Amino acid sequence: MAISKKPGKSRPRPGRPTLLQGIDARAAIIEAACLLFARHGIKGSSNKLIAANAGVTAAMIPYYFSNRAALYTAVLEACFTPLCAGLPEIKSLPQLVHYFHQHLSSRPWLPLLMIREVLTPGGLLLPLFLKKFAPQVFGCFRQVLTRQVQPLKLRKNFDIDRHVVLLMGMMVYPFMSMGVAQNLTGRKFDNNMLAGFRDDALKLFLKGITAG
Repeated sequence: MAISKKPGKSRPRPGRPTLLQGIDARAAIIEAACLLFARHGIKGSSNKLIAANAGVTAAMIPYYFSNRAALYTAVLEACFTPLCAGLPEIKSLPQLVHYFHQHLSSRPWLPLLMIREVLTPGGLLLPLFLKKFAPQVFGCFRQVLTRQVQPLKLRKNFDIDRHVVLLMGMMVYPFMSMGVAQNLTGRKFDNNMLAGFRDDALKLFLKGITAG
């Protein structure tokens, strides 16, 4: 006698991930792409390599991303959307510096990715970054810095655009130079060392823009 099966939830079709699996797989692909793009560049990071590092099959990448451009957009969104989301809540320049430093500390690969694929002429992420993300990131920083320097007695040659670029560069450089600097100094750039760079950058920046 055949045993009748109890009614219940139907199983997902083979090859189609559940909602939770889908979210996890997509996030894993983006994370792997971020790390590999920073380490090897886009041209050195095949779908097969990304999938292997994400722990998924290579077929999952075109399943979630219709083409490489869609993956590039997702990577840049992972890099900059969280940063911009919190900027409107910033109330002071020290807060801004700490917030940006924390963003970089949780993504130490980000400056390397920017060097390889955005800042280098011909970088494959440059057009997309300029179109979708650079105006937002720069605009957020400019707005926060403009608001925060108003109570200060500034130097006559203070230039908001120049000093936004300067501040961001001062914050990013320790992460960019970490590999070489650790070798030259024989010291590990741990969280305490990086926090020291952060605090020194803020002091030097404030000293440089204020009259006195």
